[in-house]
Amino acid sequence: MFLDARVRLRRDAALAWAAGTLLAVGLVLPAYLLVRPSRAPAWGLSEVLALTLFFVMAIPLLGSALFHTRPGVIPSLGALAALTLIQNAGFAAAALYIIGVKYRLPLASLGLRVGAWPRRLWQGAAAAAAAVAGNTVGQSATVYALTLVMGRQAASDLVAREEVRTPIYRILPHVHERGELVVLAVLVGVVVPAGEEVFFRGLALGALRRLMNRHLAALVSALFFAAAHLEPVEFLPIVLLGLILAYTYEYTGSLAPGMIAHGVNNLMALVAFYQSPPP
Repeated sequence: MFLDARVRLRRDAALAWAAGTLLAVGLVLPAYLLVRPSRAPAWGLSEVLALTLFFVMAIPLLGSALFHTRPGVIPSLGALAALTLIQNAGFAAAALYIIGVKYRLPLASLGLRVGAWPRRLWQGAAAAAAAVAGNTVGQSATVYALTLVMGRQAASDLVAREEVRTPIYRILPHVHERGELVVLAVLVGVVVPAGEEVFFRGLALGALRRLMNRHLAALVSALFFAAAHLEPVEFLPIVLLGLILAYTYEYTGSLAPGMIAHGVNNLMALVAFYQSPPP
């Protein structure tokens, strides 16, 4: 494409044409995989991988084009909120399309069950306690392993530095107004857990569960969950959280307890930051 474009265009314009064409193909191909007809009785890994690829390419592009989010630049709370809403609304909309339109399955097959809320709340509270404990264990084990390699102070500093590299941690020191804190709490405690549980537990774990036994499916889904967060130092805590959420869904048959536990875990991390912010 670049060589063909060079016949009529300057080098920079030809390069932009080739990059744009590749990007368009990268967005259209996964979208096609999501909507193409299938004779299978239910969704599989092709839809999960297609949706992953689509968001991996679309969200950074959308952030750069609309909100000027660039590496090294602290995004505004509004930009972060908009991108978070778009991504998680996309997760939910794509899942509902796959389940309800493409395969004509009931929402219960995705773990979206209504009713029995007192029981769901107790299940969510138990899962939340396990999630917070797992996060503590994972953090401690990570620091201990790094300490063996580089010393305790260097290990603690590395964990703190890696935490503040994420977009949400970069804006936390700039968010202090009550209204902004409420928006942030809703994002990390409600929006993100709802979207991620639908995608990682409902779609991804659901597809894996039909290919392997439940324990291996839970492990693979947890590894996928951790890898998607792109936080190497936080990999073990996120894997443990993914395992707890996977087994919560496996044993309750509902995404609601996992959403509650996921939200509580995120809010606890937010509270911990404001109690003792890293340097």
